Amino acid sequence: MAGLSAARYLMQAGIDVTVVEKNAYVGGRVHTNTADGFEFDTGAQFLANFYINTQQLIHELNLQDMVLPITGGTAISRSGRLYEISSLSHLLFTHLISFRSKLTLTKVLWPILLNWRKLDNHAFHKAYMLDTRSITEYAHQALNDELLAYMLQPPLSGIFYWTPEQTSQAMLFILLKAGIGMKLFTLRHGLSRLPEAMAADLKVHCNAEVTGVTPAMSGGYKIEVCLDGQKRQFVADGVVCATPAITVSTLFPDLNAKQRAFFEAIGYSKSVTVAVGLNHQVSSNLYGLFCPDREIKYLGTVSLQAAKIPDQTPTEHELIGLFSSALAGQELLNEEDGDILDKLWTDLKKTGLAYDPSNKRLFYQVYRWNQALPEFDVGHFKRLKTFADGEIESGNVVFAGDYLGGAFIEGAITSGLNAARRLLERLDDNSCSNEETTNI
Repeated sequence: MAGLSAARYLMQAGIDVTVVEKNAYVGGRVHTNTADGFEFDTGAQFLANFYINTQQLIHELNLQDMVLPITGGTAISRSGRLYEISSLSHLLFTHLISFRSKLTLTKVLWPILLNWRKLDNHAFHKAYMLDTRSITEYAHQALNDELLAYMLQPPLSGIFYWTPEQTSQAMLFILLKAGIGMKLFTLRHGLSRLPEAMAADLKVHCNAEVTGVTPAMSGGYKIEVCLDGQKRQFVADGVVCATPAITVSTLFPDLNAKQRAFFEAIGYSKSVTVAVGLNHQVSSNLYGLFCPDREIKYLGTVSLQAAKIPDQTPTEHELIGLFSSALAGQELLNEEDGDILDKLWTDLKKTGLAYDPSNKRLFYQVYRWNQALPEFDVGHFKRLKTFADGEIESGNVVFAGDYLGGAFIEGAITSGLNAARRLLERLDDNSCSNEETTNI
């Protein structure tokens, strides 16, 4: 999404752009699969109302009529029961946590209000001063164990596949601020409609894996590519690198020590998703169910398609999404499909879902994400400040990705736009004067 966002911006600025895509499809984790009449988002699951750049892109691409509100609510499981947390009233009257914990939870408002302007989900580096301890450390010192176990950890693990032990408190404050008044949306026929529309007017090579980027003798850069099994070489005046951060050092052998240290410090969560089709509809108004690690070993989140977008689920059918937790992702990644399903399905029965759909299964499909989402651990916001200060990029190579802009669709798109703007500023007018267009 970051690469497509940058490519569109550069193309609109008159640049000749080529997109080199490793996968057989565009969009990365924004991908929709179809099976037995069901349409299922295998990676990213929703759009939110604070996705400003994404919303503008949807309007530019005339996709407004495809936007659908997600109607179902969300709940957290505890002791075999589900407690809805979809609204403020649910939080006030829920029995998920004690009255004392509800009062303690109000303490989190103070750092959010005090640092309101620094908590910018379009400029994460502004919060670097808050990047001093993990969410677990913050909860132990300012909140309590019950809030950590049943209010903070389940959504963090279920949505981002992160643990509170590794995630910076700065990220918690940004997410809580973004969550105020948050509404969720999706696209008719799946979120992949967005990257497909973004790529429609671009020159895209799929099944093309970049193996190296080096300066060219005549200026610009040589991009070595394995395209459909054949070695090819592209030459460009500039490069937007929108790969996961952990691959950058391999692709750019000429990085200096500071650059290499920046990219190699960024880790990624791992996850496994199982889509299960049923010939019976689960009676529930809940779209998402979050599971605490304290009680449920493998399962992090459950999604119910009929509650998410009722008019897109076949009549009297259901599609259940089972998402591994942050701790289980690494363990399940290399297991057989059947074993993964058995473990997640067993955990599903512990959540408190009123209906056991075990004998109604039509099919299941397993999706593995070795690099699910970048981890915003303690220290990452300070690294982002270094990047924002211009200490990492050099020449006409710029970087984009959710590790820079935020671990969601909006973050990827925003980072792509910012990267394209930086590259345009750096292009040498003299070198461009001899050509009709600049190649990126």
